[in-house]
Amino acid sequence: SVRLDGQPVELSAREFGVLLALIEVRPRVLSRPQIEARLYSWDTALDSNAVEVHVHHLRKKLGEGVIRTLRGVGYFVPEDEA
Repeated sequence: SVRLDGQPVELSAREFGVLLALIEVRPRVLSRPQIEARLYSWDTALDSNAVEVHVHHLRKKLGEGVIRTLRGVGYFVPEDEA
């Protein structure tokens, strides 16, 4: 489950998968193809911008700073600030 300021946040299975993939490798960057490989099986039809849509929804639900973009490379979740 995901919580923001102690409140539960409703995520779709794909949104949760994207977030989990990014958190598991934090603070490393995952490219779109790397995220797709973690989320989808070979027989699943995939829209070209599916990952971007999931990241957009996550940013709306969790805030802009949770998932960052490294332009031309991919997405990452930064380390917690001490």
